Amino acid sequence: MKTKVLLFVASMILSATAIRAEKAVAGPAGGRLLDTEPARAEFVINAARKGEIRFYDAALKPLAPVQQVVTVTAEPAAGRVKLEVEKTEFGFVTKEAMPAGDPYRVVVQVRATPEAKPQNFRLDLALGNCGGCQRAEYACTCESH
Repeated sequence: MKTKVLLFVASMILSATAIRAEKAVAGPAGGRLLDTEPARAEFVINAARKGEIRFYDAALKPLAPVQQVVTVTAEPAAGRVKLEVEKTEFGFVTKEAMPAGDPYRVVVQVRATPEAKPQNFRLDLALGNCGGCQRAEYACTCESH
């Protein structure tokens, strides 16, 4: 019995280590790269504090959105806010600026088509710069985070 418990604990530790060892990949626009299918997506906050979701091919070349559907929900301390998005040349942008009061959680939902199963991404939005990689904290690629 002890052997089974020890093996279970060891496998959980190894699994957690493998998950942490996965290095974050930098997005071409300085944002957080999301593992969406079939096109890759990047979440970035622009100079106007609006959230942008940009699409890329496997070589990280910009792609125009075809049938993708995106929703963005901000969860600041003041309460959950669903932000309207509009289509752009290479993705989507929120119509209004991200709410003040970061850090807080942002949920980005991407569907490859309107009928497709949603892919949900939860990001901790902190707009300060990381001391290690010099990127915004929400897009940090340091292994220590």
